[in-house]
Order: sequence, then structure tokens, then C-alpha cells
Amino acid sequence: MVAERFGLEAPITARRLTGGYANDVFLLEGHDLVAHVKHPPANLESLAWEHRLLRLLADRLPEVPLPLPDRSGATFFLEQDQPVWLTPFMQGSPAQPSDRRLVGAALGRLHATQIDLPTRPGHARLRDLPIPPLREMPPRFDSWLDLIAKARTDLIRLVSDINRGTRQLAVGVTHNDIFPGNVLVQNGSVTALLDWEEADVDWLVWDLAMSLWPFCDTADWRRAITDFVTAYRGGGGRVPAEDDDLILPLVRGKRILEVLRAPTDRHPRWDLQLANLEAYQALA
Repeated sequence: MVAERFGLEAPITARRLTGGYANDVFLLEGHDLVAHVKHPPANLESLAWEHRLLRLLADRLPEVPLPLPDRSGATFFLEQDQPVWLTPFMQGSPAQPSDRRLVGAALGRLHATQIDLPTRPGHARLRDLPIPPLREMPPRFDSWLDLIAKARTDLIRLVSDINRGTRQLAVGVTHNDIFPGNVLVQNGSVTALLDWEEADVDWLVWDLAMSLWPFCDTADWRRAITDFVTAYRGGGGRVPAEDDDLILPLVRGKRILEVLRAPTDRHPRWDLQLANLEAYQALA
């Protein structure tokens, strides 16, 4: 099916790649192409929005993998009700915490790119309350439940205060899933920003706060945050300094959101949620 649609020589050998939470990803060997197969359920309107965004971004940011059109001009098709699309294979290795300045600058370049798009259809945003409820968790979380409940209340209060107009936050294109597995680096440069399933038009400071923590050393997180934000602004990032006071509360808020969402994940990682709770406390 892929060979016919894209005019590739058959047969095609596909090798599964690591990563891809919302998609399965395969390298089409000999073609330097990656096939993406989206897990159900699939919102086709949302996927079409994503591909439109990537087409607009790829003209300005070489780190963005452009979905390739097939012979009909479509950038995805359905195979057994699952969307399938191709992108070029992007060279590089997963970023490390030591690459935080490179990643911060790349995020700054993204945020500096202003594109006229509506918000992503069918996509939940932090500012669109409610925050997920506290659901049943494994017994080892019993001692954490009071903290989780209070942290959830604090996050709701913070978002509600912003929504009431106490802050006018910069809004623009956000990736919303920047972490080492979604950023490739090579020879001192970011070569790819991958997996745009969470992209939207949203608060830039929220994307900044979510993105920087995976590149922080918990033993020296203040310096790591400063390094990331400084590089972000050097890359043209539009979050102003007067909103820096929101970064730490939003970093903590993201930790709690991860915990609250874990019971509904396909494969909950409870060890990671314990680490999120410990980080939440350490960042106090």
C-alpha cells in the first residue's frame, strides 16, 4: 500500500523504531523514510491540523519533519482505520540534559515563528479547565494523596487566576512534548523536533515550563532552568521576563498533571510518577 501510494520500489522492508507513544514508527530501509501509524482512536481533523502546521513550519525551521504527500497530494491515508503517513528520516541522537542550551534555543526559534492558525480541534489545553480528578492509585501512593489533592487545588487556582485576566500571556505555536526522546542533536545542533501529536496554539510559557524540566539536573535545577531560559530567549523565544515567576509553578503543575493522568495511561509508569512527586516537593 505504501509503495503504491508513494511510488516506492517494492517490496519495502520496515524496521520498528523506538519511541512513538501515540504512533508506531518504522524506518523504511533503503528509502530514508519513516512511516507513522497512529494508534486509535484517531481524530482526522486534528491530524489534518497537525500536518498543516508542519507544512507551514518546515519552510522556516529545518528541524521540523515535513509529512510527505503521496501521488494524490494527501499527507496521510487510512489503513484498517489507522492513519498512516511518511516523513523523512532525520539524522541525530536523542538530546541529553547537557544539551539544554541547544534545546532551549530550538524552542525559542519555534516560539518566535508566528503562524496564523486556530487552536487545534479536539485538543485539551491547560487553560480549558477542569484538571483531571484524583483517581485510584497503587497502595504505595497512599502517603502522597493529601499532597496530590492540595497540588491539584493549587494548579486549578493558578489557571483560574490567569483565565480571569490577571495575566495576559503570550500565545503562539507550542510543541507541548519536548523531552530528550523527541529532540535529535548532531554536531552541536538540533537536527529534529519529533512527534507533534500534542502541538497546539497555546500559552508559550506553559510550553517553556513543560520543555525545560526534562533537561534539568535535579541536583542543580536552578542553574539548569536559567541556562535553558537564557538560551530560549537567545533563540528568539517570546515569553517575556515578567512571566518568569510562572515558570516554576507551571513546572510543578506539569509534575502533578502527569500523576493525575497516569491512571488513564495505556501503560502507567508508576516509578516515573513517584519521581514526579519527589520533584514537586524538591521544587517547593
